[in-house]
Amino acid sequence: MKVFMLIVVLVALLSPTIVNASCGTCTDSHSCIGESVFQICYDGVRDQTVNYTCPDERPICTVYDIICLANGTDTQRACGDVSSCDVCTATANFACTSLTTFAVCNNGVVSGNDLSCASDYVCSVTGAASGTPCISRCNSTESDICDRVLETDDVVSTTASTGTTASSSSAVTTESPTTASDNSTGSSSVTSSETSSDTTTESTVTTESTGTTPVFNEIVYCQGISSTGRYPITNDTVCTSYIYCIQRSGNWTGLLYNCTAQKPYFDADIYNCGTVKPAYAGCTNLV
Repeated sequence: MKVFMLIVVLVALLSPTIVNASCGTCTDSHSCIGESVFQICYDGVRDQTVNYTCPDERPICTVYDIICLANGTDTQRACGDVSSCDVCTATANFACTSLTTFAVCNNGVVSGNDLSCASDYVCSVTGAASGTPCISRCNSTESDICDRVLETDDVVSTTASTGTTASSSSAVTTESPTTASDNSTGSSSVTSSETSSDTTTESTVTTESTGTTPVFNEIVYCQGISSTGRYPITNDTVCTSYIYCIQRSGNWTGLLYNCTAQKPYFDADIYNCGTVKPAYAGCTNLV
């Protein structure tokens, strides 16, 4: 280990050789994770237990093997602006955690796992705060992104493991289950192109709960996320329902599902229903 660290330091004495690098991604031996901060890489994997800071006279972490260079107009930074990453304001719904991922905000703190935008979409800092985190890459601006790139293994896929298909169509009449922990009532007749083991209702169902169930439009919610999968209702503390986002005919739409009596609580940490009610708003056990 010490020998390897000495080698990394000696590299700084070499003439700079440009390599293919980006913020949060390993080059030959390092990964810049901020303007002046980097981590050492082993076999292409970052050691995230220790952060190293560039010296004051060479404060810029770069795309070169030399790692740290003096600040100058011709210095190519490995990281852009990461000051907007992981920022939850008091009223924010989501926060961008990287260029293409975001997470739920809970009382001003990022909580839960990273969620991924669809292909060719990036996370908008202003959009995330208002509840529509993903925008087309073509519409993004440098001042409105979290300029951090995560490795594939760092991102949790939100695609449903038992997805529904748009090819089967049936008229379904459902009645929301009533349990000791869920006072939700109501029924409606809906026509859906989705089939699922959970019950589904339209957004017009009247819900009365002892907890906090924010009223919002799940279609607009899914249009902002632009990614297939199960998602928590923002700031939900009842956690007996979830939103399933899916693309139909080129347009994103959202379906409100109720968990079954056998697994009555939605857990945003595993993107599925379970037997234990999550501890925090947004249906998560993480803070």
